[in-house]
Amino acid sequence: MDACRCAGSLWSSNNTLAKYQLVSDLFISVAYFSIPLELLYLARNSSLAPYRRILLQFGSFIVLCGATHFINLWSILGYKETVETVQTVTKGLCAVISCATAISLIGMMREFLDYKLELYLKNKASELDTEKGMVKNQASTGKTEY
Repeated sequence: MDACRCAGSLWSSNNTLAKYQLVSDLFISVAYFSIPLELLYLARNSSLAPYRRILLQFGSFIVLCGATHFINLWSILGYKETVETVQTVTKGLCAVISCATAISLIGMMREFLDYKLELYLKNKASELDTEKGMVKNQASTGKTEY
């Protein structure tokens, strides 16, 4: 009896398309599992402390997307009922986390835009402080450069 109850031999192990999908799902899973590690590193080691929550939400969303591709690898190997159950739970969690991330991002958009402006203003203030120090130094030595 065919484990996946598929029509024909489309998903047989010697089908070229199925092999390409297996390889693609494997690489997509690996990428999806590595991106959250990079986001976690960024959240822990940067000045983005106020945005850690959204980075963690993105990480969770990406892990669950990767899990769906990983489960596709498993589904081609058989175990139809178990795979369907795991896939359904994973996709449900992915849907919840995806929607929560999208909603959180909408609410944080103004903060992100203000944060960029704040960084720009801090950089400009630092530049002005540097120039002010140079002017004071020049004034104290009596030298002026034109």
